[in-house]
Amino acid sequence: MDIRTLQLFLETCEYKNISKAAKNLYISQQGLSKAISKLEEEFDAPLFNRNAGGLELTEYGEILKNYAITTLEQYHLAIHHIRLAKNSSKETLSIGYAEGIFFMLPKNFISNFMSSHPEVNVLFKKYPDLKCEQALLANEVDMCICTAPYNEKEFRSSLYCRAEIFAVINNQHPLSSCDFICLSDLKNERVIALSEDTKHYVPFTDRLKSCGVLPKIFINPAEVNIQSDLCSANMAIGFFSGNREHMPSNVSLVPVRDLDVYSNFHVLTLNGKEITDSMNEFTDSIQNAMESLNCLETKIAWTERYE
Repeated sequence: MDIRTLQLFLETCEYKNISKAAKNLYISQQGLSKAISKLEEEFDAPLFNRNAGGLELTEYGEILKNYAITTLEQYHLAIHHIRLAKNSSKETLSIGYAEGIFFMLPKNFISNFMSSHPEVNVLFKKYPDLKCEQALLANEVDMCICTAPYNEKEFRSSLYCRAEIFAVINNQHPLSSCDFICLSDLKNERVIALSEDTKHYVPFTDRLKSCGVLPKIFINPAEVNIQSDLCSANMAIGFFSGNREHMPSNVSLVPVRDLDVYSNFHVLTLNGKEITDSMNEFTDSIQNAMESLNCLETKIAWTERYE
């Protein structure tokens, strides 16, 4: 398996049709079918179900899709960082981000931003949720994207997003067909919650426990793939806020009427630090990316931008 094969696989996932995917990839249908067949042989598992309506991902295909998206994103980052090293005379913008933040954004957000700003070397650095602001304070990065709350004495927020958190429920589960659920509906379910090394751990778990829901599995935001696997297999119910593209196709995102906790993140800079044009452009690109999702699963509330 190589990067090109993963690209072919993801394009097939997107179109759910060999003919359409092959046309968009500028290769023959036979060549694409052969590549998918070799991939299935390599994993010794069917990745698609073939039917009259086209292609549908199997549970194995869903697992590969989640990892393929992450792998390609890391591949593009590696290319960019190599180019950055070769073009050190350009302006460099270093951006720290908390684990899991980019699940809120379209899957091609990073590569799209870098492609549209070739004059800037963009360096992304990932940190655990509780360490992101420390990196900014230590001047390891120029700006950071991290979850709320934050220390207003030290940092300045140029953009804030509040998005609704939904329950992730397998389509075969009776609750998946509900227009909404209450937390009490989850009392007898195996529930996934955020781990204690995240800012949302206390308010989120306190809210669950107040309704008699005791989480059985704890993950950090970077482990969404684990949640996807469990929910896709109908072995647990999780929570998610962000881009629906990152979720398996056989799950539903169901509103939770009485959760009263939201997924919040800020784009932060140090108080008193000059805001450059590239920093403003990156902030604008995040807002545009979030608005472009335009889906029911993500309800966005923006605060006023600071100029």
